[in-house]
Amino acid sequence: MRRFFGTLFFTFVFSMALKALFTRYILFQDINLLDTISLELSYILLFACLIEYIAKNRLKFPLYLMLNLLLSTLFFGIAVYHSYFGNIPTYYALMQAGQVGAVKDSVTQLIQPEYFLLYADFLVMIGVLLTRKLPLYSKFKLSKTKLVAPILALSFAVCLANLFLHKDEIITNSALAAETKGIFNFEALQAYYGPNGGLPQAAALTDKELKSEETIQDKINEIKGIKEIPDSQRKYFGAAKGRNLILIQFESMQDFPIGLKIDGREVTPNMNMLIQNSFYFNNLYQQTGAGNTSDAEFIANTSLYPAGMVATSTFFETKAFPSMPKLLNEEGYETFTLHADKVDFWNRVELYPSLGFDKYYALEFFGKEDLIGLGPSDEVMFNKGMPLLKDLHAKNKPFYAHFISMTSHHPYEIPADKEVFELPAKYKSSIVGKYIRAISYNDMVLGKFIDQLKADGMWENTVLAFYGDHMGMHHTMFKEKDPEILKEFLGHEYTKIDRFNVPFVITAPGVTDGGMTSDQLAGQLDMMPTLANLLGVSLNDYVHFGQDLLNHKENLIGMRYYMPAGSFFNDHIVFQPEKSFDDGEALTLETATKVPHAPYKQDYDRILKLLGLSDQYLKSLPEK
Repeated sequence: MRRFFGTLFFTFVFSMALKALFTRYILFQDINLLDTISLELSYILLFACLIEYIAKNRLKFPLYLMLNLLLSTLFFGIAVYHSYFGNIPTYYALMQAGQVGAVKDSVTQLIQPEYFLLYADFLVMIGVLLTRKLPLYSKFKLSKTKLVAPILALSFAVCLANLFLHKDEIITNSALAAETKGIFNFEALQAYYGPNGGLPQAAALTDKELKSEETIQDKINEIKGIKEIPDSQRKYFGAAKGRNLILIQFESMQDFPIGLKIDGREVTPNMNMLIQNSFYFNNLYQQTGAGNTSDAEFIANTSLYPAGMVATSTFFETKAFPSMPKLLNEEGYETFTLHADKVDFWNRVELYPSLGFDKYYALEFFGKEDLIGLGPSDEVMFNKGMPLLKDLHAKNKPFYAHFISMTSHHPYEIPADKEVFELPAKYKSSIVGKYIRAISYNDMVLGKFIDQLKADGMWENTVLAFYGDHMGMHHTMFKEKDPEILKEFLGHEYTKIDRFNVPFVITAPGVTDGGMTSDQLAGQLDMMPTLANLLGVSLNDYVHFGQDLLNHKENLIGMRYYMPAGSFFNDHIVFQPEKSFDDGEALTLETATKVPHAPYKQDYDRILKLLGLSDQYLKSLPEK
């Protein structure tokens, strides 16, 4: 028995069980030895038995060492990811680990010192390998027939049983699923489900129906309760027909900084002035998934829900998406997107052609001057993009330019010489203060860009719109004073309603003069149909899950990934399930007060149908 406790087999199993216990504590704030044994041990035993069964004796130590490093890194990555997103990353998300270098400043701030304890035993094993002083009986042979084979068969049967028992369950909450089903079992289930996380095809259409855009759109409208309005009867249809479209996606921009004053000074003076003659939708919510910024680009250009548990750009990149660039190409527009990052980040090198852009301009075009955070500053992006616009304007060629900003990316470190908003000293060290400075920088860049458009004679013939891609302020990044600072700025506690609320502003000189601020419910899916309406581009028989905000008032907004599947916003509440609808929670949009959610079961069912239909439609699209 003493020799068995000194074997590599026992040492590995015991060590990994402790790591699983520690990881579960990090994720779920609970030390439960029974849960760790019942939910995680079967997979650990399975891995160890496979090594014992197939590896020669001299290869066992290096194989255990490699597996130790792999599983430790898995636990480490899950802990870091969860600390920011509140989700458990799937197998698909973990495959994007190669992109960490591009956002290393953000990731570094999420790592807690205790996470490195996950590598402590790995270092001990290295020491054993180098010194051979600890009594690990690497030459002690375990009986394959009497011990290894029975444990292998039993652990495999338990893993298979766990997978089979849960394979038909809907995973709405990844953290809860990993806690109740096991971390390894959650990853196995996600690999089994695929990119949409096991969401049922509640509104499934036949293959024949999926080939008819009209049939699909009729089904969407039926679920949403929308009556299609003929183009000739739409308000503002074609009011800006033939104009250039400039769409700006601001990194991490939420709605609350707009109109905010600190010590009497406006955080966004240029945006505030622009809104006076714009359509401003201040009750619009993000709908991005695992792809974050790239998902926002996808949604803005397609009005389709992103994939459930993976970045759409990395899993559906070969699909030929119906899109705004393709529609405007048919109207004679030149279409291009500008993003001063590496084009392979989030696989945009495949995404942009799938969206139908004529051209894209990335890091190679913008160079490496004036670097801030992820790359060249937004000032560089707009300054180098302006000659492209001027050239097309001189040729009298209409264009659609999609600018993707990134200077205001977490951790919101704006250099002192770029600071345009002097914060009071009491806010400077806070993450909220840094965020305010980053958004104020966005405002300054936008103001200069608009001035240039006017100076070059393009302003009057342009529709300019901007929106936020996703939240910037997440509770996981807060320090002690941050919640109180936000409460001071907002006049109430910072809630998930504030967190997911991003701005959408449209300016079309001569059309939006006098301004209109709308608090009607909206989502990022609605941006494309609204812009298409103004430009006089018909969406008849074009599949879109959003709606024209200038003609349809009642709305139902689905959320996924950042909230459990089945979460939604309607005109009155935001609802979030736990395991199912029954154990969910509804908060009023106005005050974030908890209210009974039973009356909203129909909306929950409708959202699941819409998400299922969107997933089915994405899969059915032809290859590009």
